[in-house]
Amino acid sequence: MHKFLKTSLLIIFFGLGISLVLLQSCAQMASPPGGKKDTLAPVVTSSIPLNKSKNFKGQKIELNFNEYITVKSLNQELLITPTIGNYETRIRPTGLTLLLDSALKDNTTYTFNFRNAIEDVAERNKGKNIKLVFSTAETIDSLKIEGRIKHLLTNKKADNITVGLYPYTDTLSIDKAKPYYFVRTDTTGTYTLENLAAGKYYMAAFEDVNNNLLYNSAKESVDFITEPFIDLQKNETRDFKIALQNQDVLKLSKTTTTAKTILYEFSRGIKSADVRFSSTEKPLYQIESDRNLRIYVGGLNKTDTLKIDATLEDSIGRKVDFKLKGKFRELAKKERPVNVPLGFDVFPKIGTQIVATDSILLIFPKPVLQWDSKKVHILTENEDDLTFPDDAFSWNKFQNVLTLKSAFLPKLPAFTLSLDKIAFVGPETDSTNEYKQVIKRIDPEETGSIDGGIRQPGNYIYQLLRGDKLEKAYEQKSKGPCSFQNVEPGTYTLRAIVDSNENGQWDIGNFKTKTKSEAIYYFDTKIKLKANFQLTDLWITTP
Repeated sequence: MHKFLKTSLLIIFFGLGISLVLLQSCAQMASPPGGKKDTLAPVVTSSIPLNKSKNFKGQKIELNFNEYITVKSLNQELLITPTIGNYETRIRPTGLTLLLDSALKDNTTYTFNFRNAIEDVAERNKGKNIKLVFSTAETIDSLKIEGRIKHLLTNKKADNITVGLYPYTDTLSIDKAKPYYFVRTDTTGTYTLENLAAGKYYMAAFEDVNNNLLYNSAKESVDFITEPFIDLQKNETRDFKIALQNQDVLKLSKTTTTAKTILYEFSRGIKSADVRFSSTEKPLYQIESDRNLRIYVGGLNKTDTLKIDATLEDSIGRKVDFKLKGKFRELAKKERPVNVPLGFDVFPKIGTQIVATDSILLIFPKPVLQWDSKKVHILTENEDDLTFPDDAFSWNKFQNVLTLKSAFLPKLPAFTLSLDKIAFVGPETDSTNEYKQVIKRIDPEETGSIDGGIRQPGNYIYQLLRGDKLEKAYEQKSKGPCSFQNVEPGTYTLRAIVDSNENGQWDIGNFKTKTKSEAIYYFDTKIKLKANFQLTDLWITTP
């Protein structure tokens, strides 16, 4: 009995010992709760070929890492320069392999830049600077071009922009040829093209929206060098400012008819329109959204088919003639015409103030068919009721913006704009309601001035812009520096448009003729203007 008990105790202790060992082993395999979070990115432990290898002739590219990885969006993230053919991807727990379907070119330095494609499995830490450079020759090319890309119209940094380098030929077109070397800008708008061979290259930067490495002028902003080529013999810096340069031919895309209007939609922007009817009736029309033409029924015979000759000028100044047809749709029996009051906007907006040179603008959403100037009044605090002669008013071409000129406004600190009912009648038998708005002048002592701009003589359109959306607050044209007077206190961005052709507006370029969009320059910092302050010598730096 004693021996049996002793043996039993030994078995129990032996079993407990084994259990403790097993528990300890299990505990060592698991991460302790509350331990440090893994913040380390995957690191390459070995590769085929080795980084900076020479005379590599293989067709297998392999990377091995120090931990489990996942690969995301490899087709978008992996940049291979110069470009190669297709490849097959094989992903392993701690690495990946690329099997090339064709031999590499002789005497060529290749760069495989994996950017943000590699992450660790545990915490999704992205691999940093995972790049493989090797050569099929005895030497590795070492030249580079670097720079910054911005949006021309906003001066903001442009990220994920393709910067391409093309072997020079006199027939090269970036919408038909892919770059030999390329890279994409980072979130700061900077890029570096590395390991380049010496030679003659053309260079461009563009938004590659569909990732096909071909420039699409209808959808993608662009900038480029204007010289025939870069003779690359040493490291260079090249900055670009991209803007849309849609070169597509203006075409009619769609026609929509209602009982009151006919809308012609076009494939690209329209700057101006000259519309003529085959009849003697005067058409009422306007450009909408900078690319559509709307015809209003007005006093026309809506049962007839309209025949219209229209000369439209597109956004790059090309004039195109169109022969348009249209017929106003008849209302169905169950449909009832709905009359909505004719709305409008007023400048200045409610709550803002005007300066001595400001006029009052009435901005309508459609052309005004008829109006009565005697129903437009100014009421003063002295109970004066002022009306105006006809020459105090002017209409724009489309009869949808009325200007009450500043010279005819009373020189009072405050007055009221008053419109009688049915002062304006629209083309759809709609009319304005009675309206009143108090308008205040800002005291000159509460304004400031801004002087500066570009020192060199030229044709400039200067603008003071408000806020992050760069809304235009003030504008003036000049053949030298600018001088803005009676400016409301606030924070502004000063912008100068180089009006090369003196047409009073900014014009886009043409990549086919290597003509850049008209240059736009900015003062290097925001301008903070206080009341009764004069800011001078705010000079804009130009190349």
